[in-house]
Amino acid sequence: MLYIPTRQEIALDCFGKRAKIVGEVVKMEGNGKLFAFYYTQFGDNATCSMNMKEDELVRHVGTSAKFTSHQLDDIETDMLAKGERVREL
Repeated sequence: MLYIPTRQEIALDCFGKRAKIVGEVVKMEGNGKLFAFYYTQFGDNATCSMNMKEDELVRHVGTSAKFTSHQLDDIETDMLAKGERVREL
């Protein structure tokens, strides 16, 4: 799944699946966009670090395995132009 979050969206884990946030979420604003840095539950005794930026494509293991960075830039531009927030792979 390709995903562009808004400020109100919940977190994804490092594999692009919705996940429970564990621990503290650090939020910052830069260039008018909100950034969130957090850890998600990853099994019984592990966590996965992740970050999201408002109105930018979330890149994770699944997207990196299928697309180059340049291709993801093009997809992000296309999704934003079409008003899409989610696109199935």
